[in-house]
Amino acid sequence: MQKTSDNIFILLLLGIGGVFMLVVSFVIIFIRNQNKLLQKQKQLQQAEMAHQQQLLQTVIESQEAERKRIGQNLHDDVGTALSNLRLTIEAFNQDKPADADSFRRASKSIIDRVIQDVRHISHNLSPPGLEYYGFLGTLEELCEFTTQSSRLQVNITNNAGEAPDQLEQNAAISLYRVMQELLNNTLKHAGATEVHIDFDSEEDGVLISYHDNGCGLPLTDQKRGMGMLNIESRLRIIGATFNMESPDGKGFKMLIRIKNIAWT
Repeated sequence: MQKTSDNIFILLLLGIGGVFMLVVSFVIIFIRNQNKLLQKQKQLQQAEMAHQQQLLQTVIESQEAERKRIGQNLHDDVGTALSNLRLTIEAFNQDKPADADSFRRASKSIIDRVIQDVRHISHNLSPPGLEYYGFLGTLEELCEFTTQSSRLQVNITNNAGEAPDQLEQNAAISLYRVMQELLNNTLKHAGATEVHIDFDSEEDGVLISYHDNGCGLPLTDQKRGMGMLNIESRLRIIGATFNMESPDGKGFKMLIRIKNIAWT
């Protein structure tokens, strides 16, 4: 009887020891997994912070590049045109009627050019008429100006009712800049002849589709230019999401989803 009790006691000790070792093993495994998870989360946070810093740096560089470009435009376009106008005035001879007609034509041509250059610069500086005509009207003016000043035909289709004009002001300005950047990219790099910008309603916001018929964009290239990083940063600021497509290397398409939080 005593021997049987001793055996049971030994078995109990072995069982308790086995359970203890099993619990310790589970605890060690759990701690290791938690440490791996925390390390991974830390790496993701660091990567996100680095990405945010890159976006911020891109915004700063973009602003500086925009200031530099506007300064060059003022110097090269407006400044040159005004200098030519001055030379034309100085060369004018009032004693010859033929010179008067030539003077009027040359002066009118130069003044028209200055007006066009100033209008172009003002479009880049600030969205004209956003408070008076709404986002859609301002975008239509930009597209009309782009069509008139280039060979690119820009078409807008609005199936979202009044939603585009109800965007909060900062969201409207950011989205306008995104459309402006996309049009500039198309003009500079795509070799396209048409652009279609479509607005469609969704349950929780608006879907915007930008599509050109140009040469497309190699989406596998991980090195994005300043323009695309600037677009991404502006969309992140207003809580919008986007994805890009370049089907069969023909044309470029961007889908932008703006949630209701961006509306007034």
